[in-house]
Amino acid sequence: MAVAGEGDDISKAKGDRAMPGSEWELRMDNTLLMALKKGDARTVERFFSRAAVLSSEVADHALAINLPDADNNIVADGEAGRRTWRGVTEGRKTALHVVATFGHFELAKLICTRDSSFLRARNVAGETPLHCAARAGADQIVSLFISVARQQEDRSWLEAVLRATDREGKTALQAAAEEGHAAAARVLMSADPGLAAIDDGNGVSPLYAAVLSGSLEAVQILIESESPAEGGQQDGTTSASRVAPEASYAGPNGQTALHAAALRHPEIANKLLDWKPTLVEKVDDSGSTFLHYLAATPLEDAVRQLLERDTSTAYLSDCNGFFPIHVAASMGRRAVAIVLITHCNDMDELVDKEGRNFLHIAVQFDEPAIVEFVSRQPLLAKMMNGRDYKGNTPLHLAVKFKNQKIVSLLLGNRRVHHSIINKDGLAPIDLAITQREQGLAGAQGPEDWIIQCLQRTGAVFGPRRLDPLINQKANEPDLKKELKKYESTTQNLIIVSALIATVTFAAAFTMPGGYRADDHQNGGTPTLTRKYAFAAFIISDVLAFLCSIIATTWLMLAGSLATDPSRRVNLILRSGPLILIAVQSMIAAFALSVYVVLAPVSIVIAVVVCVLACPSLLLSDTELWQRLHLERTVKSRLGWSAMNRTRAIFRAVAAYLVVYVVIVVLSLFYFVKH
Repeated sequence: MAVAGEGDDISKAKGDRAMPGSEWELRMDNTLLMALKKGDARTVERFFSRAAVLSSEVADHALAINLPDADNNIVADGEAGRRTWRGVTEGRKTALHVVATFGHFELAKLICTRDSSFLRARNVAGETPLHCAARAGADQIVSLFISVARQQEDRSWLEAVLRATDREGKTALQAAAEEGHAAAARVLMSADPGLAAIDDGNGVSPLYAAVLSGSLEAVQILIESESPAEGGQQDGTTSASRVAPEASYAGPNGQTALHAAALRHPEIANKLLDWKPTLVEKVDDSGSTFLHYLAATPLEDAVRQLLERDTSTAYLSDCNGFFPIHVAASMGRRAVAIVLITHCNDMDELVDKEGRNFLHIAVQFDEPAIVEFVSRQPLLAKMMNGRDYKGNTPLHLAVKFKNQKIVSLLLGNRRVHHSIINKDGLAPIDLAITQREQGLAGAQGPEDWIIQCLQRTGAVFGPRRLDPLINQKANEPDLKKELKKYESTTQNLIIVSALIATVTFAAAFTMPGGYRADDHQNGGTPTLTRKYAFAAFIISDVLAFLCSIIATTWLMLAGSLATDPSRRVNLILRSGPLILIAVQSMIAAFALSVYVVLAPVSIVIAVVVCVLACPSLLLSDTELWQRLHLERTVKSRLGWSAMNRTRAIFRAVAAYLVVYVVIVVLSLFYFVKH
């Protein structure tokens, strides 16, 4: 077996790389590896003493020897090569890589004294020991390696060590910057300021890496370090660093270090701006500036500070034509938008490639906070009716995206013209009609609500015939979609109705208060039959059971393939109110059963249960809340005089109370008769 001698340069045969399968690639002893990691100098020196024996070579073949291991056991000649301190780990790390990684300065010094060629050895990732020391933040070891490289007769050694790159193209300076090790970065920059100008294989600069690490000190070192004075190479510097280029600020995808600082570290961003103010104008591959990045964050103070420096970047658009104000609107950053508008009073005039102002964007991205802010600013009133290149106003877009809240905000503002016609000849109400789904639709779906809201606020159709517009989609039914809708609706409703029928059926045989004993004159009968609340409980339970049974039957017919689709719709629509009555009656039955049991001992609790239970269904009535929302929008635009149609709301409430009135009347009739 060939054994490396004491003075052999391990890099010479490898060309500064640990080549797989090389005859020089020896396996490091596990005992030595553990000693190197722990910094056990005594064990390491014992391995060094063996090297003197292993250095004896024959000209054409290796000398076979036996020598004691760490435990004084004899090692066979086949194991001798693998026991040398020059071996490497599975990751092809040499002893110098290991001690550099763990920051053992004395051992690093000892190994360098033994063989300085280890400085140029590389592990499987292409890293030199200097990379490992820099990444570990071991600035003393970094300084040691530079000093050893400087002492070599070959003057190119220092540059080769300092500027060596790993497989990803990263220098030792970038390794230190990634980890935020300012001290190690300072040592490297002192030796070669030009390192700050070297990007890795992905176009990432050390400065960008330092920003990502969040180390302000490391950033300062990279941007403030001065090059050595011209007029001759100074001791401790490379020839390439005599006139060092300016530090690179490049990042991936065309970003700069300032882009990286936008979302993470405002202090670092300020430091970069002080160093190079022109960074604010640099754009990434998407055309985004630093202000575009800031506008997407809630950092309004950072935006304010930037605009106080220079407002010009507020007028730079990205590849989509988005200005920073558009970005803030799309993200709902109300505070940032206010700062932009305060410092730049013509933000309302900026439009993207489709001619949309930032209010259009806020509507498109469903950001009601921005819409509400604009609607309250008289100076921004022009935006409310601004048209894009297709003639669409923000109201057109709100109708298109079926956004009830934003439609309400816009229509509630009297400055909004609700009948503007776009280039397709459609007013907002025309667009709402075309957006309306045909077939089985909820009575208060978003499309119907928007149409009603537009009609109630006085919106008019465009100058065209109404019948083609209204019948446009009615003549194009999607039968498969409608059938799936029928099946889904039927399944959901029939589960509810069947559940109500089951519960109310069981309740009829589990009477509150229990039954009389068998030895009683009326044995087996409910004990509370003479109470009015009990009679009301029975009526409520029966009403819920009957309505749910009828609804279940109709839904079974609606789910049958033999039933005509038009009849299916009628059956489903008719079963809906019955299920609501059944639910309401079941709630009443629950409240009355609790009242019957608790009233004799605690009338207060009994009444509270009834008060909480009875209006619960009314409070969960989405249709009622939709109507209230509609009336509020109408009132905001037209005033109280337009509220005469609130009778529909009172009718809905009255319809809800009818069920309870029926229960009360029937119960009273039964109680009086018996």
